Amino acid sequence: MQSIYSASPLPDAQPGSLPRPIGLTGSYRPGALVSEAVQTAVYQHLQELLAQLPVAMYLVRGPAHVLDLVNLAAAAKWGCSPNQVRGQPFFEALPHLRGQGYEAAYATVWQTYQAVTWQEAPIICRPPGGPAGRGYFDVSFQPFYEEPGCLVGILVTSHDVTTQVLARQHTRQATEELSATNAGLADYVTELTRAAHTAQVYAEAQATLLAQLLEQAPMAIGLLVGADYVVRVCNPGLLALWGCTPAQMLHQPLFKVLPALQGQGLRNLLNEVSCTGIAAVVPLLPSTGEARALVACTFYPLRDAQGHTIAIAVIATVGEHEPA
Repeated sequence: MQSIYSASPLPDAQPGSLPRPIGLTGSYRPGALVSEAVQTAVYQHLQELLAQLPVAMYLVRGPAHVLDLVNLAAAAKWGCSPNQVRGQPFFEALPHLRGQGYEAAYATVWQTYQAVTWQEAPIICRPPGGPAGRGYFDVSFQPFYEEPGCLVGILVTSHDVTTQVLARQHTRQATEELSATNAGLADYVTELTRAAHTAQVYAEAQATLLAQLLEQAPMAIGLLVGADYVVRVCNPGLLALWGCTPAQMLHQPLFKVLPALQGQGLRNLLNEVSCTGIAAVVPLLPSTGEARALVACTFYPLRDAQGHTIAIAVIATVGEHEPA
């Protein structure tokens, strides 16, 4: 199976749009307003959120491609835990991936500031303690910025499509054999091929959508901690939606800064999410003025190893406006 490689520029932000997301760490650091201990706690919460995603994702920083964020799905493909490879240069931690195109992909992103995508790329995996094996992967290499124009690394998402590719290959082979011996079965096998292809396209679309949401969609993200729902993380998009500055929001109880949200029943909802561990999606009207933006907020519980809710992630998107 021959791989298909391509490079494409990232779209520029449109005037009046929400601030462009700048990564899973840099975007959410509140700068000098947050102590080193709080930054560490926030990083850990975001790492836990990343770890639960079903698509393999990892972040490499700098010219040496040092592994920073690594989720469980990515580490599992390498036959190790995230902590075993985090902090090491990519090719030192994973020497079996040398010579398979990663060098060229990383170099292209650094030199052109453009994303690189692979479709059904054949990759030989040699995890420690395990046998070598060929797999097929859809991989996206996205530039990672900590501030506009400041490229500091590459965020990689990888979706394993081996099952779909092998199924299609097997179906194609079966089609050829059956066509040679019994033309009457050819139409049936062709339909099986079409069904397998449809399933593959759907799976690839879901993986692509997830990567786009994380990297390019104008998401507003926050993190609430404790019984008083203290705001530990509030990215520029969420600050804009709530009409507040970092100094007003960070390290403050949410309902102390925005008491109007309590009147919308949000405290009871957060209590329910915290107790049940079940995410909730609600529409809110957090801003004031001549027009109020209808915001769809998802409240996602982050749990510890015992299943207790330790924080609630807030992901908000802006909908249509209503007159005040």
